[in-house]
Amino acid sequence: MTDTSVERETLWAEGTWSAAVAPRGVLLLPPEVPEELVAELWRVLRDPEGTLTAILDRLVMGAGGRLSRIPDFALVLLEKSGTHLALRGSLSLRVDGESFDAAEVATWMESFLPGESSVVLSAPEQPGTVLRPAVDAVVRAARLQLGAPAADAAEAAADAEAADAAETETVQATADTADAEAADAAETETVQAADDAEVAAPDAQAEADEEPAAGSDSDVPEETGREQAARSAVASEAAAESDTAEFAAVQSAGSPDLPGDHDGWTVADLPEDLVEELGRMLPEQQESRDEPEPTQGVDTEATEAAPTRMALSVICPSGHANPTNYVNCRECGAELTQPARIIACPPLGRVRVSSGGEVVLDRPVLVGREPSPEHVGELNGAVPAVVTVPSEQQVISRNHLLIELDEWSVLARSLSAGNGTVLRRDGISPMRMSSTEPVLLRSGDILDLGDGQSLLLEDLP
Repeated sequence: MTDTSVERETLWAEGTWSAAVAPRGVLLLPPEVPEELVAELWRVLRDPEGTLTAILDRLVMGAGGRLSRIPDFALVLLEKSGTHLALRGSLSLRVDGESFDAAEVATWMESFLPGESSVVLSAPEQPGTVLRPAVDAVVRAARLQLGAPAADAAEAAADAEAADAAETETVQATADTADAEAADAAETETVQAADDAEVAAPDAQAEADEEPAAGSDSDVPEETGREQAARSAVASEAAAESDTAEFAAVQSAGSPDLPGDHDGWTVADLPEDLVEELGRMLPEQQESRDEPEPTQGVDTEATEAAPTRMALSVICPSGHANPTNYVNCRECGAELTQPARIIACPPLGRVRVSSGGEVVLDRPVLVGREPSPEHVGELNGAVPAVVTVPSEQQVISRNHLLIELDEWSVLARSLSAGNGTVLRRDGISPMRMSSTEPVLLRSGDILDLGDGQSLLLEDLP
């Protein structure tokens, strides 16, 4: 156990979700996540060297490397300096009584809270009534609690008090509604009685009412209180509509668009250097850039300019785009504090080919002995960069390997039904890639194509 980690007992209530419990944290996953993946994540969680990034990375790889396939999850990692939190989807997370919500987050929400905290994780189902202790296990649960029982009891009491207050407000609102309905009924009856009395009045009295009163300045009959109120309401409504229309006209005429105004996320009056940097990332700006120089030393071709890829990203103060799970900028190291938003995604690194040359990862890359994109259904109509590599023994297939880009992820898919591709990564044994599922790549990975040919991945996020 490292010096930075702490151990704390976890209380759990029965349910259908998979809960990986370790001395240094917990992870709650939905029932459909395979048991093999849950067990593997539990091993990473209980490893003293298993960081938050390592756990999330393994979870993404278990989902095939695609952000859209990541299941809902809640992760709590304990350290002496504080508590790391990560949350995605419909789960409920409460820390010291404060609720965290990630239902509208496209990837996941991360946070760090200094000091020791009381944490409660709840799945969207009714938990069992009995809380049992666990330190190191995988269980089926709907609720997990980390923290002192007194804090949990206080939280439960606060929840009960809030529920009672809400019920009292509901009852009071119902009573007020009933009183209001009764008052309306009484007023209706009074008005009806007044109308009946007016109809039954003698003709002589009606004629007398039609004549102006002595000393009156107008021939117009005097309005009743009810008529005056109605006329006043109509006049007020008309005045309000007029004011609204006038305000809209002034707002439209007097508010010229400012730099960055307005894509639903950006606030106008951004610093000019940041506006210029972001402007260069927009589609129309990218299309007007000069075409990149052809790659030297490798047979490549791309029939069209790279399409603009949009991705949920976090922008640093200098305008650099980053994946949403980064805490510091991957280019300048600045702290990332701005909310994530969808922007044009920059290239995700490059591929260096052993036979010479390199390819920028701004689009899919098709690699083979005689690659033909029209025969690769996995492209789904996308136009790739085509890399032709030599293979004297014809060990490499015509369409051998496809590198795909998904948001900020770089994936490799084997297309060869013969020899295939071997992934070489520092720290693990060489692994032959599956022909059915893509592999999430990391910077420094080497893809061994066979016949002495390989690809090196550099500068990946």
